Amino acid sequence: MQPGGAAGRVALDLVIEGGWVVDGSGEPRFRADIGVLGGRIAAIGDLHQHIATRRIDARNKLVAPGFIDVHGHDDLMFIQKPGLPWKTSQGVTTVVVGNCGVSASPAPLPHNTAASLALLGDIPLYADMERYLATLESLQPLINVAALVGHANLRLAIMQDPTAEPTPQELQAMQGLLRQSLAAGAVGFSTGLAYEPGCYASQAELEALARVAKEFEALHTSHIRNEGDEVEQAVEEVLSVSRHSGCAMVISHHKCMMNANWGKSARTIANIDTTRAQGTQVAMDIYPYSGSSTILIPERAHRIDRIKITWSTPHPECNGMYLTDIAEQWNCDKEEAARRLLPAGAIYFAMDEQEVQRIFQHPCCMVGSDGLPNDANPHPRLWGTFTRILGRYAREERLVSIEQAVRKITSLPASVYGLAERGQIRLGYWADLVVFDPETVIDRATWDEPTLPSEGIELVAVNGQIVFLSSDAVPTPGIRPGQVLRRQLPA
Repeated sequence: MQPGGAAGRVALDLVIEGGWVVDGSGEPRFRADIGVLGGRIAAIGDLHQHIATRRIDARNKLVAPGFIDVHGHDDLMFIQKPGLPWKTSQGVTTVVVGNCGVSASPAPLPHNTAASLALLGDIPLYADMERYLATLESLQPLINVAALVGHANLRLAIMQDPTAEPTPQELQAMQGLLRQSLAAGAVGFSTGLAYEPGCYASQAELEALARVAKEFEALHTSHIRNEGDEVEQAVEEVLSVSRHSGCAMVISHHKCMMNANWGKSARTIANIDTTRAQGTQVAMDIYPYSGSSTILIPERAHRIDRIKITWSTPHPECNGMYLTDIAEQWNCDKEEAARRLLPAGAIYFAMDEQEVQRIFQHPCCMVGSDGLPNDANPHPRLWGTFTRILGRYAREERLVSIEQAVRKITSLPASVYGLAERGQIRLGYWADLVVFDPETVIDRATWDEPTLPSEGIELVAVNGQIVFLSSDAVPTPGIRPGQVLRRQLPA
């Protein structure tokens, strides 16, 4: 398969040669060179006779499509910290932002705010999705980005009292703002039903918004209302929204928290399977860790034994400490200590690793880091999610083959999110590529050292441009080949 016919007739920009191709389909690897021209995959096969501006030796390495992080909170990092080393160093070439009901746009009314907005950072939000995406395009992102619009933002931008039930006029205005955001390029909307103000939404409100998303064949992703004692009811709620509206659904970071609820995923997944069998599009994602991370919620203090503080505005000296130790220092109970720390973030150790692994193995399960780059002492998932999947879950635990693991982080999310010509190594597709060593790829970020870069990722290319090369001591400055991606359905 050569561009323009005979070998060597057209000079390629880049050839990655000698590697084993894991093409994203889930099928067995095969030996081939990959040729790139104009940002796209132009040739697959024996390319040793082709003229190329640059050649990369990938012997004994695997060549895969760029990894797609379906659950990021990097919305404002493209503006604040555009180098995104926590993404490129683990092979991520595309991220979906705007998760858990909070997004960079639309901005709240002046008198409205919500604690969950702290997941994004502290720089101003954008008035509307069109301005946000236009800003990203003008700044030229390093990697590709697709955006969801947050349900919390819709409430905060429209409702005078975002903790109330919307009036018919307010609900209609929220639908209009969602429609405007989707028309501007958002790939769907997200809900954070465990947080204010999303927790005040009724199923009728969610269905009204999901029907608008369905008009655009867009998605609804949800941090469900309860991931603990009422996890089964919470999963059924969002599945019901999807069934009634026809809107495709993604359950974010599916988990069952606290010991009494471990094992309930057998029933939640059975419900998901039944809903899928009835013709409703449902998928889910996980991150490969037994600790979760979000804002600090004092009501959880006495229900979860181990809680680690990731940041605190009034007490930054407590960043990285455990809540039990802080309470002991302050001579108070854990809930009181948590209230004194607010606003703050935390890691909650309340999940069963074996259950996380079982959920991951489900055919419709993707991977999202849920990383919080604004945290002073972040969860290690920010830097290690994708290499942990390849190194620990695939190579060491053998939960799935490397080929199936790559499918879960490439072609499956590209299909679910409608990211056209991404997620597979195929002729004509965009050249988002990762070269990695299957014997050494591993995460290094830990609970105590959460920002250690991964090992085994050799090269990352975005739209044909190399943005990470392990042999480079200093990355090439000024290369920002990423694109803002809109949802597209298969022809």
